[in-house]
Amino acid sequence: MATGLTMTESRNGGVCIVSLTGRIDGSNAADFTTHLNGLISSGEKSIVLDFADVLYLTSAAFRALLVATDEAERKAARLALCSLATQVRELFEMGGLLDAFTILGSRDEALARLG
Repeated sequence: MATGLTMTESRNGGVCIVSLTGRIDGSNAADFTTHLNGLISSGEKSIVLDFADVLYLTSAAFRALLVATDEAERKAARLALCSLATQVRELFEMGGLLDAFTILGSRDEALARLG
């Protein structure tokens, strides 16, 4: 995987959970997009992206998330983000993107919504 980002998958019933660790930026956003679109294309219908250990995002990360959200909508899949640290949530807010995604407070809340 590209520098600075680790993605670990697990399952909870019919929900695919992708735990993210590190930074999402220009050096790894393309791999992030490819990974998410691969999950959606493989037939995953409910995906939770757990941001608990994400330290920072750049505009490249937001673009990757927007592309994945569009792909999920095309494939009738649901994508939710959870556990955003305060500084990461502020980046979504500054970019005016809080309403562009389903953002939930915790993994349990996301699993309850998508499960």
